[in-house]
Amino acid sequence: MTLTLRTIPTKIADMDANWVDTKKFEAELLKYLGWPYISVPDPLECHASWAEHFEKVWEDGMFAAGIAEKDTELVHISKLYKEGKFDPCIMQILENIEKARAIIKKFQKTVPEDYIPFHAICENCGKITTRATGFDIVNKTISYVCEGRTLAGKYTIEGCGHRGVAGFHDGKLPWRFEWPAQWAIMKVMFEAFGKEHAEGSWPSGRVIVKEIYKTDPPVPHVYELILINGEKMATRRGNVFIAQEILDVIEPEIFTYFYTKRSLKQRNLDLKNIYHLVDEFEKVERIYFGLEDEPNKKEKATVKRMYETSMPDMPGKPPIRIPYQFAAVVAQTTISEEHGLNVLQTTGHAPNKPTEEEKETILERLNLARNWVEKFAPEKRITIHEHVPDAIKKKLTDAQKQALRDVAMFIRDKPTMTEEELHNKFYEIIKYHKMKSNEFFTAAYLALIGKPSGPKLAQFIVAVGEPKVRRILEQI
Repeated sequence: MTLTLRTIPTKIADMDANWVDTKKFEAELLKYLGWPYISVPDPLECHASWAEHFEKVWEDGMFAAGIAEKDTELVHISKLYKEGKFDPCIMQILENIEKARAIIKKFQKTVPEDYIPFHAICENCGKITTRATGFDIVNKTISYVCEGRTLAGKYTIEGCGHRGVAGFHDGKLPWRFEWPAQWAIMKVMFEAFGKEHAEGSWPSGRVIVKEIYKTDPPVPHVYELILINGEKMATRRGNVFIAQEILDVIEPEIFTYFYTKRSLKQRNLDLKNIYHLVDEFEKVERIYFGLEDEPNKKEKATVKRMYETSMPDMPGKPPIRIPYQFAAVVAQTTISEEHGLNVLQTTGHAPNKPTEEEKETILERLNLARNWVEKFAPEKRITIHEHVPDAIKKKLTDAQKQALRDVAMFIRDKPTMTEEELHNKFYEIIKYHKMKSNEFFTAAYLALIGKPSGPKLAQFIVAVGEPKVRRILEQI
């Protein structure tokens, strides 16, 4: 939205997608407030400027998500200014300055009578804190005074008082004029933007592009707000993430799906419960391949479109998808990739002879689910008891203890049981002991992991393995 450094964030991402606290170089960065990002040194000293650093972080995330290929042509606005591509638009504004002022007054509350929409870079202090005082169309220059600016309505940057003259390449248009100028320069036919622009700079932009730049506005597509954990992203809330972090816990197509699905509705990326998004995507995938029915024809068409726009390469058949929550359990309770694969085969979630591609897909899901527990859902972390604490034993009633012994006897006598068989056995035991189901499951989770609840019990026992579970339950 702006090329100006307005404030110092609390953290910045390095090229390995790690966050670095800015306190150690905050004092150095403060002197660049008000400077264009392209002129601010890279705080991590790995690129020529702040702008280049964060552009590369963004590009890496975009490529990793499959949104664009490495050979995608990226357009840099600062380069377009330097190359003179904005000159015709700047000229059109100045040649129609009274009309430009009249238009912008309809959309902004306070517009000075002598307003000239151009922010020059002060040649004395390097900041974009200038007010344009005059212009020379013939020589393509803007006169200015560096008197400071209030950025985003709340950040005040002091000017140095210098008066000077800048060329069209030594500054920038305000956003309300720059955005429609981009449409005209790059012949933009379609533009997607957030709700805040629909209520702000879009109404003025569509008038400016027609009345000043003499071209038609693009076809608009307005998308609703995207929230992170129920809130707008902000460093002060600690909920700012880059694509690489999210791709550590879900596959690229699921990440893309989140952005492309039902964009007219507000979406929330709930990182603690990311499996809900995964489950939703996989339902869409099953409908697409005809494995699950969707009787509403309009909805089915929508679902198919969402799936197709999410996939960088369309698979010829449904990919193997291990249930995300079960993958998190398996990843934590197995000692190696081969052990994890063996558990998934035993439980029927993976083929006995997977292809290399299928094996890679399965192991990736295990790794992503493990990362999710470590990074975003530590309360889901599982620590299995070696010895059941006496305090837990004392909590359990005689009926609960006997029910757990019955489970131990069952898995001793039938070590190759399926999840379904084990699940059904639980309810036989519950009925026999005339217990409530929550009494039984609470006892089992307390005995196994020391918590009153946990992953699906039958799946969990199969994942952990019969010998270990039996050894724990026999201690009750």
